[in-house]
Amino acid sequence: MSGVLDPGIIGHTGFVSTSTDDAGSRVYRVPTGVALRGIGMGTIGLGLCVVGASILGAAEPSRAVVVGVGLVLGLLALLALTVLVVGVLRLVGLGVRVELDDEGFLNATGPGAGVRRAAWREVRRVQSDGPVVSVDLSAGRRSIIRTGVLDVQTRELAKEMRARLVRRDAAHPPA
Repeated sequence: MSGVLDPGIIGHTGFVSTSTDDAGSRVYRVPTGVALRGIGMGTIGLGLCVVGASILGAAEPSRAVVVGVGLVLGLLALLALTVLVVGVLRLVGLGVRVELDDEGFLNATGPGAGVRRAAWREVRRVQSDGPVVSVDLSAGRRSIIRTGVLDVQTRELAKEMRARLVRRDAAHPPA
């Protein structure tokens, strides 16, 4: 599902929206500011590890100190690199997101969300409850969409999903 980025819209989180809207489809993502914060923190962390390694090399301490501090710096660098990569993935649109299109929806808001992808014909009910949108599906299945990290409010997402259900029912009335 591709779309056109509209950088002029400020989302409910106060950051520039990375949500995209394309004929019949809509993608809600993590706000740009949150992704950039991850990139910045990862870059700063890697820089501090490089400075620490440089100081360690210039000080010429005993071998045990080099090994101990080197391991700690290595673990911190790995953590900083992970934060940097996650920030970049969120900035380019991979990672946490909810995609709505004419066929159905994709819920990629993390583990424990239940059903990740479903067609609109399977949806029985959409309800908003606090920080989540609960989507009841056929055969007793459920999808839980966590909106806390997305650039959309819970009620707004539930309202849009219900509107898609109304369009589905209008296009395919029961026999």
